[in-house]
Amino acid sequence: MDIAARNDEVRLSQGESFTERLLFVGIGLVCCVFSIPHFVADAQNGRLPLVAMAVLLVGCVILAGAIFRRNIVWIISPDGILIGEQRPFGRLNSRMIKREEITQMHLRQDDRLANFHLAFTTASGDTLTSPPLPDVTHVHDTTVRVARLLALPEPASADNPLDAVNPEMRLGKPIKLKTGEGNRLLIVLLASVLSIPFAYALWHGELSALGAAVWTLGLIVAAVLFRYAHRMSGTYWIIRGNEIQVERLSLSGKPEAETIGAGDVSAIDIQNSSDGGNPHVIIIRLRDDRRIRSPELASKSQALAVRGEIVRRLNIAPDAAKPADSCTSLLQ
Repeated sequence: MDIAARNDEVRLSQGESFTERLLFVGIGLVCCVFSIPHFVADAQNGRLPLVAMAVLLVGCVILAGAIFRRNIVWIISPDGILIGEQRPFGRLNSRMIKREEITQMHLRQDDRLANFHLAFTTASGDTLTSPPLPDVTHVHDTTVRVARLLALPEPASADNPLDAVNPEMRLGKPIKLKTGEGNRLLIVLLASVLSIPFAYALWHGELSALGAAVWTLGLIVAAVLFRYAHRMSGTYWIIRGNEIQVERLSLSGKPEAETIGAGDVSAIDIQNSSDGGNPHVIIIRLRDDRRIRSPELASKSQALAVRGEIVRRLNIAPDAAKPADSCTSLLQ
């Protein structure tokens, strides 16, 4: 969508860039290509090709989403809201909601993805929900700006611990001792359940040397996890002016806090979460070569926004943070 931007407007967009769509198309094609031969072979041998069918179905769903999912852009100006929708290689469909038709504006939060949306009620009673607000650290400023553009009352503020208007930005959840104790209990239960087959074999004199080695290795891993169970509870960041307070549990389960100032920071990176998927984490590299991982953020765009606010609050030179790909526009 190629519409000239103005200073007196707010743009909200949702969808995938051309590069992202190509990536999804490639993944879908790989799933389909690898599943079809297995599907045919199983069918010829009289077997039900359940795995091949599942992989083929996943590939088709990914392909369909990449090809047919719409890109959406909202352009909010003093005249109203221009809504444009377009599928790849399709025609642009647009409509204009005039300012006089809009009666109310609300701020909504998607708890699952930690995204914020603007919801507008029109005179006809319809409700229009916007694409996600682009910067999680400036939800309040964006909402106020939109309300002034449309001459509407400002909606009630949302509970957004990552908003830059807060004196303290809070990332993650407060650390609790019971979380670490729960991790330890879970490790003990898993180790006990997984040890039952080995203990049974040992009781009947059927435990082989390989089985004994595997059992021993598993118990060692469980012991290490048990020792670091409190650390597995994660961290809680409180980002203030000129410092970040990192709270976590010690190995013994006691709460501890570390304060990080601008002089302690060597670089700030953004990486995918160790759990995979879309969540990202911020990694602060200290001058003593230690690395401190943040709690998970829902997306790369959120991680970029929070990192930018950290750089601003700590008054760090912009090049102190590791360069990262900027968020490209979803609608070209």
